[in-house]
Amino acid sequence: MEFNVFEYFKDYKRTTNGPMTPEEQGTSLFLAGNMGERIREFADVYAAKNRLSRRHFFQTASGLAACMLAVNKITGSRFFDVTEAAAAEPTAAKEIMITRKPGADFIVDAHTHICWRKDGFIHGVTTTERGMWFVNLLDDLGKSMGLPNGTKDMTVENFGKLILEESDTSVAIFNPFGFREDYGGKDMIPIEEQAEVKQRWPDRTVMLGGGLTPNQGLEETLDRLQMFVENYKISGLKLYTFDSTPARGWWFDDQKKAYPIWEKCRKLGVKNIGCHKGIPFGQFMARYAHPEDLDAAADDFRDLNFIAYHSAWPYHQELAALGKKGFKPHRDNLYCEIGSTFAATVTNRPLECAHVLGTLLRDLGEDYVMWGTDSALWGNPQWQIEAFRKFQIPDQLVEGYGYPKLTPEIKAKVFGLNAARIWNLKTP
Repeated sequence: MEFNVFEYFKDYKRTTNGPMTPEEQGTSLFLAGNMGERIREFADVYAAKNRLSRRHFFQTASGLAACMLAVNKITGSRFFDVTEAAAAEPTAAKEIMITRKPGADFIVDAHTHICWRKDGFIHGVTTTERGMWFVNLLDDLGKSMGLPNGTKDMTVENFGKLILEESDTSVAIFNPFGFREDYGGKDMIPIEEQAEVKQRWPDRTVMLGGGLTPNQGLEETLDRLQMFVENYKISGLKLYTFDSTPARGWWFDDQKKAYPIWEKCRKLGVKNIGCHKGIPFGQFMARYAHPEDLDAAADDFRDLNFIAYHSAWPYHQELAALGKKGFKPHRDNLYCEIGSTFAATVTNRPLECAHVLGTLLRDLGEDYVMWGTDSALWGNPQWQIEAFRKFQIPDQLVEGYGYPKLTPEIKAKVFGLNAARIWNLKTP
């Protein structure tokens, strides 16, 4: 997660009690938010009925369901399609999880990472002070999510375990971090190390290239892009328009710096180009996190797909206005994914979550919004999957803002069908 979770969730802890179930990971975020105390009071009743301690209850499917039901009752809005039976009886909750999946079983996680490299992150040796801001945030988050060694546990092995084996994720799309100026002269997560993910799980992963910025030299950037394609067979790019160079950033619509990269992508057959937008974390400048530069790039390279990661939250309305159903009816190559955005808002600010999803689906269009979790930064993504299966936009928002309802058909598109279309993935 790429903002300060420990300020956003005021009661979130920088410690771990050891391995956590996916349900416990989700409940920890519900409990740490502004409704946490009232959720605890509500859930304690169900824990007592089951003769379970609070902690053991929150490790169960009923614990997560009880948090969702509490949010419905506290807010007076039905944000989650969850029953009293699911909250009251762990066995019933588990059965509901198994039998009530809304047909969206093909799940493509468009936003995943490993967050460790072999020579580690040593302050003053391989990592600058600014670089440590990000590392420490990821490290604390991992420990809070049940990874006792923080980033040291966000490895290739745990990528497979948490995302591919222990969640309902069908295919995971992953990318490296760059910012080499802050990490000893090489990318924070070098592509040669993350390539092991693709080697281990070739049929269930899609590898993107990253770490490119024309501020490191345009010719070098173009050469690295070609090397990524030739040596690693990348299926697209995930880039950052803020960077660690003295220039601090660049724009996708810069005709001198960026357009030669997109032209090279055309020649190399790289069609899907993602960019971190929104969430201006750590050492990076917020002005480069706004999505306005995607506007001209999408028009000038209509044969390429541009994907705003994090859905540009909290600038998602700016992004949505650029969509096919917003002010650009001719546009069919601008997408977003909701990694970190959904996880951060669904537990703590469900009304905001409903507005974010509703705005994106209404204005960008239901065919252009993709699922993403930003795991393993958020631990096992299964709790997010269950939350999205149960989440809904309340009727008063549908009527008052013209948002579409989160029907099983729309959830299926978001969960996997939209990503499958642009990455040519086989669906069941």
